[in-house]
Amino acid sequence: MTDAQSVADNIWLRACGNGPDAPGVGDTALMAMLTFHGLVMNLGALHAIQCLTEDQIAASRAGYRYFGFGNVAGVIGAGQHALAQGLDPDELEDMLDQAYSAIVDEDSVLLAAFRAHQQADPAAYAPI
Repeated sequence: MTDAQSVADNIWLRACGNGPDAPGVGDTALMAMLTFHGLVMNLGALHAIQCLTEDQIAASRAGYRYFGFGNVAGVIGAGQHALAQGLDPDELEDMLDQAYSAIVDEDSVLLAAFRAHQQADPAAYAPI
């Protein structure tokens, strides 16, 4: 593992916890994205939309866009809209999970995008 990979891995792990005391814009985006992603991986995209606050969802959507996943932000927004319109949650759950997993089928997809961004803009992250 190179030093750059080690730094990136430590930033990723830090974002999975409480994050740094003074997060950079990249840290904030990563933490928001990973909060939503963690809920999706455990209980599904609909659950993530239902249990996070509007501010947390907005931050998650911004985090996905920050790392180049505007399509995931769109899936989340469509889910919010469909839920507000009264679509059957069982139908919506399957739809959202399929749409999300078509883009992010495993953690490594997000990790690769984060690593590329961190290498291109290391100043966006608080020091390790």
